Amino acid sequence: MCTKMTEFNNIQEIWNSQPEAKPNTTASALIAKAKEHTKTLKQNHYWTIGIISVTVLILLFYFFWTNSHQFNSLTIGLSVMIGMLIFRIILEINSSTKLKSIKPDLSLIDYTQKVKTFYEWRKKIHLILTPIIYISYFIGFTMLLPTFKAIFSNGFYIYCLVSGYGFFFVFGYFLIKQIRKELKLIEILNEVK
Repeated sequence: MCTKMTEFNNIQEIWNSQPEAKPNTTASALIAKAKEHTKTLKQNHYWTIGIISVTVLILLFYFFWTNSHQFNSLTIGLSVMIGMLIFRIILEINSSTKLKSIKPDLSLIDYTQKVKTFYEWRKKIHLILTPIIYISYFIGFTMLLPTFKAIFSNGFYIYCLVSGYGFFFVFGYFLIKQIRKELKLIEILNEVK
């Protein structure tokens, strides 16, 4: 009996020495984090829209400056590039509008569900539309190269070639990194019931 009592006391000591289970975050901390994350996402949407818009303006300026009104590889390439960027701007404006419609003062369950829906929509954009836009833009740029080779010096043509394709690979790296972040967030949100 004494052995059993000693074993029970040992088990009791182990039980008592466990740290108290405390919730990792409070509801107000979750709401504050959600507001902060939403603010960051909105800023990212605005920056993306701004940067792409400036790029579209530069391409439009180049389009009209070179009198690209004829049907050739320059016109088609620039049109594809401009069209894909405008499509991306429309997607980002749509994303921004959807994000604004999610109010953080909803119940945690409703808010989480709306955020999940938003990110599932973003997932479709990233996994389906973004590669199409990216590849189309890449093709449009490649269509410009014969004209660039004909009108620019060899050195400037090589600069355009290296900087253009270099940009695609660097931008692609950051794009994939951002997409992975959003997909990871979707996984986390799916764990919340």
